[in-house]
Amino acid sequence: MPAYVRASLPVRSAVEPHEADRKLLAQLATRIIQIEGPIHIEDIARRIAASFGRERAGSRISSATQEALKLAERRGQLESPPVRDRSADEGAPSKASNISILELKAALRLAREDNAGGDPAELIRTAARLLGFRRVGPELQARLRQALEQMDAVTAS
Repeated sequence: MPAYVRASLPVRSAVEPHEADRKLLAQLATRIIQIEGPIHIEDIARRIAASFGRERAGSRISSATQEALKLAERRGQLESPPVRDRSADEGAPSKASNISILELKAALRLAREDNAGGDPAELIRTAARLLGFRRVGPELQARLRQALEQMDAVTAS
């Protein structure tokens, strides 16, 4: 799988991220989505904070990010994303709940193709490995199971 690429878009600014012009934040958010999409709004806020040299995205930056995304109209999210290997990704690991359900489903489809079917537990382990996770914790397992159930529900109908 291709490596997960984290957006790094430094901004030279004397203002705090939450005080920045919303058009600038909308442009940043759009670029972040184009590089990392699909991506959770919490991760977009973290990348915007990092662009301004901040380590965290507090409530004010999160709120400014939401406003910027409304302005940007969430352009750039892929409906059929690539499955990306997060094993070499530096920085805080993505929470399973922040990984797009679309990317999880794509990983499960690849796992199903590789295993010619396979039982749910094996599909979940294989999909997790494709995403670059060495172990499948309870949160990741639940999220992958949810994605698998959604896929199977669509197939059954």
